[in-house]
Amino acid sequence: MKHSLLLLACALLVACHNDPPMVGRPAAPQADLKEHLINANRTIAQSEETSIDEYVGRRGWKMERLPEGARIWEYRKGNGKQVDFEDSVTVRYDIESINGKLIYKDIEESYVAGRRQQMIGLDQAVLQLRHGSRAKVILPSSLAYGIGGDGDRITQSSILVIDVEVE
Repeated sequence: MKHSLLLLACALLVACHNDPPMVGRPAAPQADLKEHLINANRTIAQSEETSIDEYVGRRGWKMERLPEGARIWEYRKGNGKQVDFEDSVTVRYDIESINGKLIYKDIEESYVAGRRQQMIGLDQAVLQLRHGSRAKVILPSSLAYGIGGDGDRITQSSILVIDVEVE
């Protein structure tokens, strides 16, 4: 279903292109196409929310939903200082798909918190943690790698489960 909706959204996006209409076929009004895309995106987001709710429920995790949609459960409280906007942090993490397939293991990266890194949902989650914390973070595709994936192991429109530690 998710892939069908994605294909519908892509088809509607192509249909929105501003080339002149083909002879004999009336052009669809831009407002109608925009509304169709909005509805398709809303349906995809609702489907992902349902999948995340079911995943969390099966595990019994007590996750907090952040304002933009990422989920976080800090299962080991850090004793360092709270990560603040523009702090330099190092994070270590593993990424798996919501179906449990391990995608990446033992990734370590340093960056400036709050600068909207590649996975903006992970960046938002790190800002909720202290140095030394470990957390599970679930990102809907819109806060991870979007409809394109990462071009390597993360497929298009993937919901990601991340086990992260902040140094």
